[in-house]
Amino acid sequence: MKEIFLGVAAAAAFLVVWLIGGNLLISALSSAACLGIVVLTIKALEKEKKVRIDLKGDDDAYGKVHQGIMDHSSAMARYMDQLKRLNVEKDILVMLSSIHKTCLKIAEALEEDHSLYTKLNDFSLYYLPGLMNILNTYENLAEGSFKTEEAQKFAGQFSLFLPQITDAFDKKYYSLFSKDVLDSKAEMAAMAAVFKSEGLMDNKDFMGGGS
Repeated sequence: MKEIFLGVAAAAAFLVVWLIGGNLLISALSSAACLGIVVLTIKALEKEKKVRIDLKGDDDAYGKVHQGIMDHSSAMARYMDQLKRLNVEKDILVMLSSIHKTCLKIAEALEEDHSLYTKLNDFSLYYLPGLMNILNTYENLAEGSFKTEEAQKFAGQFSLFLPQITDAFDKKYYSLFSKDVLDSKAEMAAMAAVFKSEGLMDNKDFMGGGS
């Protein structure tokens, strides 16, 4: 399609100049100049189109990450309300509240700088859904007042490792303002490994299984 457009434009320029001046040399030079201008214009338009596509892709990725963080933050707030109703330990609620506030701070930082989504893909797609799955299990066991031995063991392990989760989320937030995110990723990976090793979760918990 571009080739046809270029040919027509050059031929039109040649014809117009030839009809006006009747000079074949000037007509040819004018056509060449016209062709060059058309080529440059098309290249500029293609470049602008590519930039628009890239920006749209970034906006879509940002929107997905941001929406994921907000959705899971809302789910966490609902779990906190439920657990408060079930009269779980106050320390649990305090730490969950801290994690929830950190999630909201992360969302705010992302809103101010959309490029941060590249540092939050794993956080949004794996770690937050994993935490929601754990909270879902904890809430279900709390509904039964942790009566079974397994339920009590889970509750004890959850209480033991919740401070590590709180610390990992805090470090994730502060890592957004640093070029070095390795420590934060290591903290998140360590948190996942500890929970898996203690039987608090399996691999599907980190695959966005539910909230």
